[in-house]
Amino acid sequence: MAEKQYNTKVSLTTTATDNRNRQYKFNIEFYIFAEGDRQIAYCPSLDLSTSGASFNDAVSAFYECFQLYIETCVDNGTLFDDLVAHGWKITQRTLRAPAFSTLLKKPELKHLVNSGIGFEKIVAPAQIAMA
Repeated sequence: MAEKQYNTKVSLTTTATDNRNRQYKFNIEFYIFAEGDRQIAYCPSLDLSTSGASFNDAVSAFYECFQLYIETCVDNGTLFDDLVAHGWKITQRTLRAPAFSTLLKKPELKHLVNSGIGFEKIVAPAQIAMA
């Protein structure tokens, strides 16, 4: 029996701590949708995507992907440069993802939104600590 296919918008609020013990708060949204027999997790504001055999697998894979992204950027000293390259606004320690209307200029998100998939929204808080 096939697993139910989800079309969900997930809001993730998390705090990341860098190696100097500075904390940064992230509010991001990512989408879970079916593609074939896989559940895809896609975050347009960071252009990150993962997949899993189930909804929970896709969400877990996305959390791991996001954590690795943040850790890698912090280790390389490129976090702010990369966020700005993705359209984020940075003022002091406030990090703002680009507006949804701006993200719709990306063909992959525009295609997803225009596909007629309806998304239900869930909120998933998380804490990420970086060494």
